[in-house]
Amino acid sequence: MQVKSVSVLLVDAGNTRLKWQLREGGEIQTAGFAGYDDRLTETLPAADKVVVASVAASGRAEALFAAAGMDTVILDHCLTDYPHFQHCYADPTRLGVDRWLAMLGARRAEAGALIVIDAGTALTVDWLSAADVHEGGFILPGSEMAANTLFANTGRVRSYQDEENRDGTKPGQDTLSCVRNGVRYQGLALVSKLRSDYPQHSLVITGGDGQWLADSSGVRYCPDLVLDGMDSLCAGSFLA
Repeated sequence: MQVKSVSVLLVDAGNTRLKWQLREGGEIQTAGFAGYDDRLTETLPAADKVVVASVAASGRAEALFAAAGMDTVILDHCLTDYPHFQHCYADPTRLGVDRWLAMLGARRAEAGALIVIDAGTALTVDWLSAADVHEGGFILPGSEMAANTLFANTGRVRSYQDEENRDGTKPGQDTLSCVRNGVRYQGLALVSKLRSDYPQHSLVITGGDGQWLADSSGVRYCPDLVLDGMDSLCAGSFLA
């Protein structure tokens, strides 16, 4: 007798929108993005279970899915007793759930010692040993945040409307490109330094700004590490 696999709607709830995937038996059936509005749950596919991961918007997402009567699990903090991960934080609940899930997802992608870079609103760097011990990390401003901080807090460094944003890392010849290219160069320098200082670790990059950084530095890009980490929980006893 064949047992029907459970379908799970995985939702990575960000500050302004949600990234989602419908998976069944670990396979992606369909995927997309959605905004927060009253019709949100009408646009998402039906599933046996819904798992929502969120650092900042868990209450908002939970209310929407609860109102739709969907069987929903909210992940707004990492699990302290997950058997395949050893925390280094004295209080593991203070580790962002997105960082934790990205490390779980990275482990599914590669064995051995890893450095997991999530290039989003913030740029996070986390070290994961071959034995799945979290060895620590960095939290830095993401590229957009770094640029906007300069524009907002310096008198003469501002985004002029007649200046065009061009992707690159060469020295800029107007204020906008000086800031944007400098921020990008800083990201590449970080990756190069990590490679030099930690040659025993493999680097994996994810996040909305991660594609350019990965392509430019020759590092593996995995766009769905957070969702992959959620799926690894579902494959175990998390939903039992």
